[in-house]
Amino acid sequence: MSANFAWNHATKISEDDPTAEGAMYTPLFFGSDKTTVSVATGNVEYHPGYLSIGNIHNRMRRAHRNGVVPLVFLAIPKSERKHDKDSEFRKFKRQLYHASLAAVLSILKPGMTTPVVRRCPDGHFRKAIYDLGPVIADYPEQVMLAGIV
Repeated sequence: MSANFAWNHATKISEDDPTAEGAMYTPLFFGSDKTTVSVATGNVEYHPGYLSIGNIHNRMRRAHRNGVVPLVFLAIPKSERKHDKDSEFRKFKRQLYHASLAAVLSILKPGMTTPVVRRCPDGHFRKAIYDLGPVIADYPEQVMLAGIV
């Protein structure tokens, strides 16, 4: 995400909505990676999802302190080996993944259209507008997110 994109997008938001004048543009970064939890769960796989904002200070990002927060643990349905290649089951897994992400991220939707007042780390209150930024994932998860068959 280049600075030109962020600048142009923030300008478009302020032009479209006069109440957003002076609001802080805050892109949200997401990341996920499949994880197998084998202790007391029977090798259940999860997709933990993480969230970060795009305008945190370099010192916080480099120190790995409070820059990324866990957001969600998405369960991955499993079946017997004979159903692994079943197109209906694969379609169900993709739909469940996308519907779960949509439900979790729906909380952020109001803050993407109208400014919300948030307290910043410096103690001041500012108007902020959220936007979806990049998603950091490995290749299999990028394929699932993009819906490539």
